[in-house]
Amino acid sequence: MLDRLEASNIAQAQFVSDASHELRTPIAVIRHELEVLIRTDDDTRWREVAGDVLDENLRMQRLVEDLLLLARREGRAGDPPRVDRSLVDLDDIVLGEAHRVHTDKVIGTSGISAGQVRGNSDQLIRVVRNLVDNALRHAQARVLVSVTSTDEGLVVLAVEDDGPGVAEPDRERIFERFRRSDEARTRDDGGSGLGLAIVAGIVADHFGTVSVDMSPALGGARFAATLADARL
Repeated sequence: MLDRLEASNIAQAQFVSDASHELRTPIAVIRHELEVLIRTDDDTRWREVAGDVLDENLRMQRLVEDLLLLARREGRAGDPPRVDRSLVDLDDIVLGEAHRVHTDKVIGTSGISAGQVRGNSDQLIRVVRNLVDNALRHAQARVLVSVTSTDEGLVVLAVEDDGPGVAEPDRERIFERFRRSDEARTRDDGGSGLGLAIVAGIVADHFGTVSVDMSPALGGARFAATLADARL
């Protein structure tokens, strides 16, 4: 029990440290923008700065929401996952998310076939959204999303891109929170470093697995979430 308490305290301290580090950047940007605005007499700058501040505010909001989700999940560490077991049409979710995105990149959906799983639809939407958004941040021009059923009674959601991919040594660590590839997937891509950790956590709560390798079709990354087929 003492070992568990010590591990929990270490994890909590690391979590607070990581969160503080991530929040420091948008806070600093907002302060800098406002300080510059106060010192200028150019009224046309107000709208521009207001837009920049709003963007950073939204970034902090998403980061805080992600941190709260992970904190709640880690607070249940050691307990059985408590997930809704409703029937969910994963193919409908994927098509909806693919059409939701406004982008100049091509999102291919021809590989989406019927796939029904059991779980929480809101959480599964979060998985699809995070994987698609992650692919779009790194794709040069194309993203492929697919849903397929296997003979082993599994449903596989795959999201592929034609970006730089994920180096093999980073493929396990990339699902850790605040973890990114040092070269291909950097902090400058607009992500918080929490999206894939959230994907891994939600998929695990649904008794599934998630992995990343190279896309045979596009040459970039291929993220695959595998869940049990509810129809079998």
